[in-house]
Amino acid sequence: MKRQIWICVLVALVFSVNSTALWAQSTAQMNGTVTDQSGAILPGVEVTATQTETGSVRSALTNETGSYILPNLPIGRYRLEAALPGFRTFAQSGIVLAVGSNSTVNVP
Repeated sequence: MKRQIWICVLVALVFSVNSTALWAQSTAQMNGTVTDQSGAILPGVEVTATQTETGSVRSALTNETGSYILPNLPIGRYRLEAALPGFRTFAQSGIVLAVGSNSTVNVP
């Protein structure tokens, strides 16, 4: 009887560890700084990353140092756009995020 209980506990433990691994997602991060033509930082810029295969969109605003971070992005190809009223919209395609990568895309 004790042996059967230990086997059940062991099986439950194996399944719980494996199910955690199955639920883990493969993600990456994109970050950078947005500046104007003179090199001055631009806070409040809306930066949007669109995954080109799925159309999934994630956005962030630049902080007081002109920096943005888009964490936990699914891996794949992206198009990055940055927009601020009074400035030309920036767009860059072909950004590829791999598992665990931290891609820096600065926006001039």
